[in-house]
Amino acid sequence: MDRKGLRECLTLMNQMQEERLQAASTLLKDPEGIPLLLEFIFDDEKKNGFKGGWLLDLVLQKDLGLILPHLDPFIKGLPKLTHESAIRPMAKICEALSVAYYNSEDIIVRSHLKQHHRRAMAEICFDWLIGDHKVAPKAYSMIALYELGKEFDWVHPELALVLERNYRDGSSGYKARARKVLDRLGQKPNKE
Repeated sequence: MDRKGLRECLTLMNQMQEERLQAASTLLKDPEGIPLLLEFIFDDEKKNGFKGGWLLDLVLQKDLGLILPHLDPFIKGLPKLTHESAIRPMAKICEALSVAYYNSEDIIVRSHLKQHHRRAMAEICFDWLIGDHKVAPKAYSMIALYELGKEFDWVHPELALVLERNYRDGSSGYKARARKVLDRLGQKPNKE
């Protein structure tokens, strides 16, 4: 998929699931368009880049391995994001990468997702968790951080602290995910 074709695809794509699936199918057939898609996501997130995030999420749900050759620009671009509709799918991808790395025998994921990638994901997921964001990126970040905490010993204590501190004022969705993660950490939420 070339620059013009991708721009047109993103411009025409809306929230209709059928249109998104059709665009994802096109990209799955031509994954060489992923680097260009990452450029759109990170350089023009407010115009059409957030739609690129939706598209990348759908593609990676079918084949997570397609992001692996592009982890450097993916990880480097994450801190640039400010648009909620762009952050949500990226947080979901971070969750998927973390779960795949720590809970599978997938040698390909384990060989591509380097320690500096994982460390950067932990930092950005904490930013999303404590920042002024909607529940979905926070929920995906919680799971990613739980998984990353299996390697980085500072993550679980910080994660528990943030979840405890924000539990009382969180939405019902936030509380449900926080309870799940706190339970995995062997803690109970403070409901005061």
